[in-house]
Amino acid sequence: MSIKGIGLRAAFLGSIRPETSFQLLFDHLPGVLFFAKDREGRLLAANRGLLDLYGYAREEDFWGVTDFELLPRSLAEKFRQDDLKVIRTGIPMLEIVELFISRQGIPAWFLTNKIPVHSREGEVIGVMGTIQDYEKQRELLPSDSDISAALGHIGAHFHEEIQIPALAAMCGLSVRQFERKFKEHLKTPPQQYIIKMRVHAACDELRRSKKAISDIATDLGFYDQSAFSRQFRKHMGMTPLYYRKEYR
Repeated sequence: MSIKGIGLRAAFLGSIRPETSFQLLFDHLPGVLFFAKDREGRLLAANRGLLDLYGYAREEDFWGVTDFELLPRSLAEKFRQDDLKVIRTGIPMLEIVELFISRQGIPAWFLTNKIPVHSREGEVIGVMGTIQDYEKQRELLPSDSDISAALGHIGAHFHEEIQIPALAAMCGLSVRQFERKFKEHLKTPPQQYIIKMRVHAACDELRRSKKAISDIATDLGFYDQSAFSRQFRKHMGMTPLYYRKEYR
């Protein structure tokens, strides 16, 4: 950028009224959720999509709430730690694959970006970011992508034991090449992607069926109920039993 361009940009940004609502632009970007929080984690800006996700018809009812009022405690604690890291370091956290749960208990995976919010004096006073549907990331892959064969196989067999070298061979790649390309496109390692699919499927089983939790665990490819409960709690922020009681 030229010196003239830098000056023009500074003059333009400096002339904008502080209360200008740039976040309103996000109401017109399909599939993009916007948020901003202060240092205490209170939500003070959001677009209509985020309000709808959490079931808020009136904006004024939303301002000042925290993740702890919206989500299971374990998930809220994880999000809070990420926020505090951005606030403390001033370094953005980009392309985080994480889970959100609707008020009906239906889980969905999202891709989150978080960046620090600075005051006029340069102090970090909060964090803002965007959230996008993670499944859309997969849909953007062209059908002839290097990893499309592996994705198709995972989709059909995620409840079975899947070896990463076998997936790499399907794609004509070395294990190292495959893992790098997979993470580049899906923002998560292949083994974690498989676990996420299993956890997502488990939510459906827990809500809709009367199967024993131990049977759900083995049917979805977990070694045992203990391993299933550990992964479920890690990703959902609650035990399978609590989820079933809360959302069935």
